[in-house]
Formats: sequence, structure tokens, C-alpha cells
Amino acid sequence: MRLSFSQSTAAAALAAAAFAAPAPVRASDLVGPESCRTCHAEAYRIWSQGPHARAAAALDGEQRRSPLCLYCHSRDETRSGAVQVTSVSCETCHGGGRFYQPAVVMRDKELAHLFGLADLSAQAAEASCQACHGGAAPSLKPFDFKEALTRIDHWTADRAARKNARAGRAPAADPHRTRLASWLRGEERPRGAP
Repeated sequence: MRLSFSQSTAAAALAAAAFAAPAPVRASDLVGPESCRTCHAEAYRIWSQGPHARAAAALDGEQRRSPLCLYCHSRDETRSGAVQVTSVSCETCHGGGRFYQPAVVMRDKELAHLFGLADLSAQAAEASCQACHGGAAPSLKPFDFKEALTRIDHWTADRAARKNARAGRAPAADPHRTRLASWLRGEERPRGAP
């Protein structure tokens, strides 16, 4: 039996969703986009007015129950637990914030990455976007990664504001964070360890 293009595309997307879906967990690592808003107000504002914040609203009743549709339109919803997460939220791209969200962790970029903040280099970001906007996705026009980034840019203004806030003050080294980061990377043994 030979499948049509749309059937084979749907079958491939369903298989990808099944294999890419996170394993069930007892407690969710998601904190929800409102938690991010506390420190990233401008990024939250831009996201909330963009298409990713409304992705789940584009689905009708039957699609709302389809794992194939939810895989792209509300990827984190099935693993969110008690946290209200719909559509494509901050944690869809940046990873579940339960462990890196505390301010003491977020102040240290390396520590935040060790606690689960996803590294979104250009290559990693493009791969993340292609999971939903790539070849098997039902789209009317081809996906242009660079152009798409300009439409969802929520980091340029945020980074400029942080850079301006840091200008004029020397960063103070925190030996505790430095030792913790070294220990988490396996470079240093905790005190009293053999």
C-alpha cells in the first residue's frame, strides 16, 4: 500500500512526535511564562503579542486533542502538570525553568546553563525552530529562519538594557557560585570528599 504525500507527511510527523515527546515525569520542570515575566518584562510583552503565544488558539476542538497538532501548537502542555502552559511558551525554547529560574542562578549564565537553561546558539535555535517549521510541517510558505527571528526578537532590547545597567560597575566575583559551577561540571570535589 502506497501512502499519499500528505499521509506520509502526517505519518512522519506523528512518528517524530512520538519519539521526541518527553518521558512522563512525576513533577513538571515547567514554571510557566508568567514566572519569566517577573525579570523579563519586555521579552514577555513581545512574546505575548506574537504568534507563539496564540499558537494553541489556532486549533479547533478536534485538533486540540490531537498529539500531532499539540506537538507544535502547545508542546509543553502535556507535561506541564499543575502549571498553566498553553501555546509555545518561553520554556518551549529555553527549557523547563524549575531549576534555573531562581534569580541567584539566572545571574550566572554558566550556572543557569548547568541547571537546564537551553543554549540557543544560532545552530541550536534553528534546529529547535525546524522541529515545527521544518520540512514535514504543514505550511503554506517556506520557513526562512533569519526572517522569522526578526519577527520574534525579544532579546535585543533586553540585552541592551542589561548591558547599560552593568556599565559603570565592575562585576564582583562570587567565589561560592564559581566553586558550585566547577563542582557541577565535575572539576572540583566537594569539601570532605575522598
